[in-house]
Amino acid sequence: MKWFIRAIALILLAFVLACVVGAFMPSQQRIDKSVVLNSDVLSVYEVISDLRSYPDWSGVGGAESEWVFGGADVETGQTAAWQAGEVFGSLEILQADPGQFVVIKTVGPLGEQTITLALSEADVGTNFLIETEHDLGGFPYLNRVASFRRKAAALKALKIAADGLSQMVES
Repeated sequence: MKWFIRAIALILLAFVLACVVGAFMPSQQRIDKSVVLNSDVLSVYEVISDLRSYPDWSGVGGAESEWVFGGADVETGQTAAWQAGEVFGSLEILQADPGQFVVIKTVGPLGEQTITLALSEADVGTNFLIETEHDLGGFPYLNRVASFRRKAAALKALKIAADGLSQMVES
């Protein structure tokens, strides 16, 4: 019986320790990836401000996903939903400034995130920054501790998107 009580106490101690560690971690996680694209700013903006182009370059949903588009025809207000087997998600353009940036809200396997796609002119081509930000939640703060695992998946997704956009606008 003593081993059972010790096991329960150890589990409770681990839970309290994870909550304390999580309480001191940031409540939001920001991850970014930047590349220089061999294309002009307006050509890149045309691609990133049109959700209908996302299946071709973003990596969202994967190659086998089915997409449905709605909302506005251009820029702010566009919506899209995708499904690949049992996995599904959605995107919505919340804000757009021609030649500058596009802000997207996305819901999918990595949770709800805000993604900013920013552009600026480079010496040769266009600087492209893709940044994702999501809320890690509050008490009991366990999502904050688990964010280390999600960070690797988010970095991989951002790299796929940056590489895909690079291939699309440079071809």
